[in-house]
Amino acid sequence: MARAEATITPLPRAGLAVATAPANPAVVDGLMFTWSDKRMIRIKNTDAAPKTVTLVIPGAIDGQEIPDRDYIIPATIGDVLIPPLPAVYRHADGKVWINFSAITGVSVAVYELPA
Repeated sequence: MARAEATITPLPRAGLAVATAPANPAVVDGLMFTWSDKRMIRIKNTDAAPKTVTLVIPGAIDGQEIPDRDYIIPATIGDVLIPPLPAVYRHADGKVWINFSAITGVSVAVYELPA
């Protein structure tokens, strides 16, 4: 199985009912989306156990790997909003990669801010 492409939801100027907005279910091989400085991520966890969601940062500085960024998503009511990411998160394929410690109950929405 390969990393899945996440659907992007445009944020309208009139607002968005986030409770009913579409989200991508977490998948074992992870999600990805095309990087943009106008995209933000919302991660929800409805499972009884907390989850770790990792944004993979490619590359190295002076031969030292740049550590990935982990987010701990609380159990049951976990709902975390991550602001637009700097370009350091963009892989050679132009994508942002998201990995999951476990996928049960986890969903990811990627929102595109209006121009």
